Amino acid sequence: MPRSRSGSVASLRSVTSTASVANGAHTTYFAKVWLKPPHELFMTDKGKHGIKITCGNESPQLTSWWISTLKASYPQDSCSDDGRFFRMRPEHGVFLKLDKKHGLLKIKGNDHYQWFLENIEEVLQAGGIEVTLMADLFNQIGRQLGIDGISATSLLENLPDTGAIQNGAGSIYSLWKTLLDRWMGFGGTITVASPVLDPERFMDLILLMIKNDREGFTLKLVTSERCDGEHSLKHTKMVARDLLKKLKTTGKRRRLVTDEKIDWAYKHIETKTTIFNCRFIGMSTPHKAEVMVTSAGFIRRYFHNDLKDSISFFRLTPSEYRTNYIDPLGIEQKTSF
Repeated sequence: MPRSRSGSVASLRSVTSTASVANGAHTTYFAKVWLKPPHELFMTDKGKHGIKITCGNESPQLTSWWISTLKASYPQDSCSDDGRFFRMRPEHGVFLKLDKKHGLLKIKGNDHYQWFLENIEEVLQAGGIEVTLMADLFNQIGRQLGIDGISATSLLENLPDTGAIQNGAGSIYSLWKTLLDRWMGFGGTITVASPVLDPERFMDLILLMIKNDREGFTLKLVTSERCDGEHSLKHTKMVARDLLKKLKTTGKRRRLVTDEKIDWAYKHIETKTTIFNCRFIGMSTPHKAEVMVTSAGFIRRYFHNDLKDSISFFRLTPSEYRTNYIDPLGIEQKTSF
């Protein structure tokens, strides 16, 4: 029978606390099941009326996965199946009811909330297919990137409007990561431009994309063909993939990001190679644009050593951003995917 883990309970409490409201219920993105295609799960906490986990569309594949997963988690428990609903009672005070047509799972009973907190992650993982708990993934990736608990807003408060000379390993690299994280959360069109880029920074971009995979952003990378010394962009991406495969979750139980997640990000990052020497990251939406310009290259030498570089941050109109930063590099502005 599944048993709780304290870290899992903490991350799930953060999900349920954001899902619950005082006078009703709120639906939140809860997990992703990496079937083919992946299925996103949404959780609605309805208080004493139970918890609903839905997929958003009818999925016989997900229904079959739910049934096999629940049976694998509780092989000794009695269950019933009348053709329309699959029912199970995993423990006293907890009732599970799966709508087989829609793939909707209801969790009810006097002790349903505590059971959910203590067991749902183990239940999901019993399905034999990679399942991502989104609250846990956000926290794990944030810690891996070194931005957990750090906001771009707080870092920008320490940057004068006129720009400044700052430390690359501390201030500039942290702002680089947190701005990209924030911009992806906006669902904007993002450009990362630097003639130099190493595998670690490409890995950062992939992790940030996975962390924000539902936000509808577009990411365009502009760099040189030999972006990492004598190594090509193709080689840089290959090394970054190997680094991503080696990342482990807290406690080193399993990989932080699966091949399916990595493949998704590699497919959706747009790359362009050209000859240039400026370094900036920028974002635009139909109504606003922001850009961070720096003399620091996006490689270890600048971001992991005690080097001083210039850095400036500007807010401007989308038209100004396109005219002054995007068009000179010959970058096509595409709509979000």
